[in-house]
Amino acid sequence: MENHINNLKKIVGDSNALHRKEDIHPFLEDWRGQIKGSTPLILFPNSTNDVQRIVYYCHENDIKIVSQGGNTSLCGANVPNSSDQKLEIVINTSKMNTIIEVDQFNQSIIVESGCILQNIQNTAEDHDLLFPLSLSAEGSCQIGGNVSTNAGGVNVLKYGMARDQVMGIEVVLPDGSLFSDLKSLRKNNTGYDLKQLFIGAEGTLGVITKVSLRLSSSPEREITSMVSVQKVDDAITLLKETKKRFGDNVTAFEFISQSCLVSINKFLNHIKLPLGFEDSWQIIFEVINHDEDALLDFLEEHVNKGLITNGLIAKNEKERNDFWLVRHSISEAEKLSGRGVHHDISLPIKKIPEFLETTIPAMEKVAGKSTVYTFGHLGDGNLHFTKKQPEEMNGDDFMNFSKDINAVVYENAESLGGSFSAEHGIGSKLKDDLVKFSDPIKVDLMKKIKKTLDPKNIMNPDKLIDT
Repeated sequence: MENHINNLKKIVGDSNALHRKEDIHPFLEDWRGQIKGSTPLILFPNSTNDVQRIVYYCHENDIKIVSQGGNTSLCGANVPNSSDQKLEIVINTSKMNTIIEVDQFNQSIIVESGCILQNIQNTAEDHDLLFPLSLSAEGSCQIGGNVSTNAGGVNVLKYGMARDQVMGIEVVLPDGSLFSDLKSLRKNNTGYDLKQLFIGAEGTLGVITKVSLRLSSSPEREITSMVSVQKVDDAITLLKETKKRFGDNVTAFEFISQSCLVSINKFLNHIKLPLGFEDSWQIIFEVINHDEDALLDFLEEHVNKGLITNGLIAKNEKERNDFWLVRHSISEAEKLSGRGVHHDISLPIKKIPEFLETTIPAMEKVAGKSTVYTFGHLGDGNLHFTKKQPEEMNGDDFMNFSKDINAVVYENAESLGGSFSAEHGIGSKLKDDLVKFSDPIKVDLMKKIKKTLDPKNIMNPDKLIDT
């Protein structure tokens, strides 16, 4: 093992490798700190050629690889599991962070996989364009990880998920060869769309090194509103009315339960809550290419109808950022509030009230009453749904119920035509559920693809799908 470690370090140089336990520790767990692993080596390549050399060496010597970006994964796809019997190293792409090309005419951008999402957004903005992928971790997550997990975020309602932004891709395959399809074309009808294999594959089929991304025209204006409603049904009705009035110009529609707001107020009380935390539900939604008067008239109409109980329109960029900071701070407040069993599910929008009405009591039967956090992307039916540890229960005892709680949530979601995984991926956490809830033919095809591209199981073993 020591010989392999030294040879791999030589590929990138000592300054681009970590092997001391105290240096490696931050790279050995998921963002919540719930899934932990081990490795003797983290490598930071500077180029695609470096990645190819690393992967080729690992392939020849049966060394396993976990590719890692900003390390913001929530399902363990980023966590290595090295042992005395199996050497597993990490390739961290954070030093591969070059913006290669921006094409204003084609509305596209080519970047290396280690580029931080927010930097891509800012570069697009500098060219009077928009890269619409936006999520809470955008200041630290990297585009390679976003693509590899098919990240979603707040703008899926209008622009789609990460998959919809990718025009081309470059990937180092498990044997060290290079699949390069970086063409920035909107029409390219040349057989199988192979780039789609690697989007959402969570590093199990190769290491993404570059991507060509679709940009959009910057909206002439953005108007952001924060409103409160009494019931989830009211939120769904408001979503329908908002889309009816503003059509495809609704870019985001997020909802937040009172429990989330109370948690922010308690654990992150430096964050301003524009509408306080007394309402049952709050909604943040954004409309583009309309003037403020149109939105004001819309809000007044639905206040008069009793659908909206309170509301604000952001008057400037600072107020807009204050609104979104509330939404983006929920996960941090959750993390600070103690142990919880977390879920990222998708549902037909009209089924969300039924899901909440049946699932919360069912979880209580399993593990007692406790706070439940519900928030997420109402516009596309994606709920982040967490049951917290009851105050009177020991944390370890509570976590022993996690599988039973998961079973209740996932089975209820699937029975209503939903999915147990919406945007966070599968990783190591949800592998068994993928098999349980998927068509057997799908599982078999996934295994065949994995075995064909990675017969030695070099890439991110024990994640997504077992071979």
